[in-house]
Amino acid sequence: MVYVNAEKLKHIMLDVLLKLHVNQDSANNLVESITEASLKGIDTHGLALFPHYEEGFRLGRLNKNPDFKIIKNNGSAKVLDADGAVGHHAGRFAMDFCIDMAAKYGTGIVAVKNSSHFGAANFFTEYAAKHNMIGFAYTNTNSLVKAHNAVEPFFGTNPICFSCPIEGEEPFCLDMATSVISWNYVRNHKVTNKKLEDGLAYDENGQFTTDPFKARCVRPIGDYKGFGLGMMVEILCSVLTGSNIGHDLQPMFGSNMSKKRGISHFFQAIDISKFTNVKTFSNNMKALCETIRNLKPLEGKTVMVPGDPEKFAMAKRKKEGIPIEENVWKEFLAITEEFGNALISK
Repeated sequence: MVYVNAEKLKHIMLDVLLKLHVNQDSANNLVESITEASLKGIDTHGLALFPHYEEGFRLGRLNKNPDFKIIKNNGSAKVLDADGAVGHHAGRFAMDFCIDMAAKYGTGIVAVKNSSHFGAANFFTEYAAKHNMIGFAYTNTNSLVKAHNAVEPFFGTNPICFSCPIEGEEPFCLDMATSVISWNYVRNHKVTNKKLEDGLAYDENGQFTTDPFKARCVRPIGDYKGFGLGMMVEILCSVLTGSNIGHDLQPMFGSNMSKKRGISHFFQAIDISKFTNVKTFSNNMKALCETIRNLKPLEGKTVMVPGDPEKFAMAKRKKEGIPIEENVWKEFLAITEEFGNALISK
């Protein structure tokens, strides 16, 4: 394991992307998102993915200079064609529209088509929360989650994310896949050659496996309930926009990196001030969270609300650096030896 300084690494990643002639906004949003994810301990959607995105820009999967187009515009609802952009840029662009529409109408919704992987969903919802909004974000992806009572997968990990402001701290954030683990969790276990915990992934016969190399799909949360939530997300993202459903999308890894994936997203912002005083809402959120945090804990446990583990991780990693697996770090150095300047001596 190596440890890196977040700010130094950000500058080098930006330099790498700009030398590839990637649009400044695309580069900024991508780097900001994956760095923030790793600072929060969301390593599956963080820095470890940078070599993959860099390859996507080089080989054509990701559009270096996307031409965003609003193809449906109806008051507080829009449809955005992302033109093959990196999802981190398309999502922020869409959420800006959501925030502007919510300030005018009370809510704003943007459905996005022709996009790509957008990283950690909280990057968009917490952005809305910092504008005194309630933010929602959803995305579809390729088939990775076993369909209920079926042998094979059908929907992707299709996350649900919700954020809102809390007085005196970073926004409240519920960011959850509709599967018990992400596919990148399986990939990370392949890299480190570690077994998976039992009950997380299935082999090609639809049977549980702890071998990450035999895993073909992962388990939905709450079994049929998670399957249903994944379907809800699919409907909002792909069916609503007329895009390919997850079952028809090419995989993020191991597929042709010169071809666009056509992922779709769904974003919403709600203006709190249209319902109540923002300060009152923020204070009530603080009281709610503190009441839960002060519940009597089980021995050796800490009672937390969604988002607390990420807040603890960020405080620690800002001081100690972000850990990166040795195998992943080699991929960084293969791009440029300049990344070595971001290392922290331990």
